[in-house]
Amino acid sequence: MRIAGIVAEYNLFHNGHAWHIARTREDACDAVIVCMDGHFTQRGEPAVLSKWDRARMALSCGADAVFELPTLFAVRTADAFARGGVDILSGLGVDVLSFGSEIADMDLLQTIAALRGDEPEGVSAAIARKLEAGMSHARAWGEAVGEYLGVPAETLNRPNAVLAVEYLRALKDSASPVRPLAIPRQGDYHDEALGAFASASAIRAAFARGEGAGALAAIPEAARPWARPDALHPMDDMLLYRLRRMKPEALAALPDVGEGLEYRLHRLCREAPGREALLDELKCKRYTRARLSRILTHGLIGIDRAALEAVPGPTYARLIGMRRDAAPLLRELKARATLPIVSGSGALRGDPCFEWECRATDIWSLLHDDPRLRAAGREYTEKFVVV
Repeated sequence: MRIAGIVAEYNLFHNGHAWHIARTREDACDAVIVCMDGHFTQRGEPAVLSKWDRARMALSCGADAVFELPTLFAVRTADAFARGGVDILSGLGVDVLSFGSEIADMDLLQTIAALRGDEPEGVSAAIARKLEAGMSHARAWGEAVGEYLGVPAETLNRPNAVLAVEYLRALKDSASPVRPLAIPRQGDYHDEALGAFASASAIRAAFARGEGAGALAAIPEAARPWARPDALHPMDDMLLYRLRRMKPEALAALPDVGEGLEYRLHRLCREAPGREALLDELKCKRYTRARLSRILTHGLIGIDRAALEAVPGPTYARLIGMRRDAAPLLRELKARATLPIVSGSGALRGDPCFEWECRATDIWSLLHDDPRLRAAGREYTEKFVVV
């Protein structure tokens, strides 16, 4: 059996995702499994649907099984996000790692990945100059490498291309035998226009505007029964309360906080009326909005550097859903896996990584009005997904 793995968010699942799964299966793959994040995304934002409903959408549209990418690895920089997903999929014994990318040239992606690990002196010097000019590290790196390779910097800094490079780095660093497969991305990640291959952000925006029909047109028909995102309450009150209770030294212990940001954050969280206003005030050339958004979410959940250091890598592969006919696949995965495969949450009680997952889900649940969704402990009460 030839098994492919995909690292995903599916926030929301759309036609482009279904196309990616179908193209992956065309690469002589007998099964496709997904490693998907939970209730907070890589950019630090709350997912618009529960991970259980997003798993149902993926399983209804071609995925055979969905495993969880824990919050400790999901709400992270691109390199940590990619490493967490690769470690889980490699630990399950997949043969292929498939990813969408604005750059589908594998040789170019491998060259960029090599430069990430071993920068020529000229590239390092160019990055240093651009940092001194006030650029964020991501933009400085993209421009310097773009100049070195003769590739437009905006291409290198596209979200999926960035992740593609990090997947390749993670595979190399772990000496994984998994073969990478780049699938050309359909549509623009940030495009707000609706269409057959509309981006997830465009679909979310359309639902928010009340344009449900237009949004549903960009979602596969089989996934539409679960594509009913509720309007989430802003995290403002919970977030500001949490941040205002933290001293500068506690803020300094949050991942990615440095250069005195803790003092600005300590002051501005007391003045800002909400999360978006706080991000507006904090944003600067050195700190991108996505990086700041992750920092705020780490503060909200309580994840600091010590928590990340205590769980440096995935220690289990949690199966949250599968297709009814995927029993042979599960038997094959159990035979191959070097990570324990867990489906029942009871087996994870007390696990440090899973405890953070429970906390993240409980916080996400409070963003809803529906009393059934606001109950604590949903990691233990939600049923295993079978489609």
